[in-house]
This record gives sequence, C-alpha cells and structure tokens, in this order.
Amino acid sequence: MRRICLGGPVFVFMERGEKLTFQAIWRDPGEMYVLWPRGEFWDVRYKQVRHGKLEWKPIADKLFSGENEAWQFAYEYSLNKKRMMYILILNNCMSS
Repeated sequence: MRRICLGGPVFVFMERGEKLTFQAIWRDPGEMYVLWPRGEFWDVRYKQVRHGKLEWKPIADKLFSGENEAWQFAYEYSLNKKRMMYILILNNCMSS
C-alpha cells in the first residue's frame, strides 16, 4: 500500500489482492481516494462518511486502463471538488 498526501486529500494505491485495513481507512479523517487494480483495469473510489456510515463512492462511471490514468483522474477530481467548494464559499460571502 502506497499513500500520497497532497495538502489535504490522501490517495492510497493498493496492490492486487491487498485489503484496506481499519487503521488505513480511519488514520486520516479527511478526504481519501483509493486506487486499485480490478481485473485488467483500475478503479477509484472516495471515502464518504455520513451519519456514522462509511461508503466508498465511485468518482467515474468507468474503470481506467492503468494506474497512471486512474491517478490523474482522481487528482483532477479532487482539485475540481476543492474549486467548487471555494466557489460556493465565495458566492456565499458575496451574497451576504
């Protein structure tokens, strides 16, 4: 298991057959993305906890051809999510 933290979100890269441990899931309370090989493709999910329930949500409606493609998509997804949050905050401040 490899982990990268880039100023907020944590990206966890899993090896084929590797299991995500309880400690790995809850070690970082914030935004987390997990990337792993699935058959001949790669999958990416993000951690969502609502009302005490853990869910792994897909960030795309497709699998990725390789680790690099999955990583680039996950990173861009996290940046877009952050941009949208800043836009909402800015709009809220401007309307007050």
